[in-house]
Amino acid sequence: MANVLVAEDNEINRDMLPRRLGRRGFQVVIASDGAEGVAKAKSELPP
Repeated sequence: MANVLVAEDNEINRDMLPRRLGRRGFQVVIASDGAEGVAKAKSELPP
């Protein structure tokens, strides 16, 4: 299963995109802005 990081500041998009990607089999990590996205990318990605 592929991992996808969604970094989105718009709440509606942040809600919709992960649901759509999840239905297509993606494991989704969500961040609300770029800084959080970088932090989650560092913590969530395999070594």
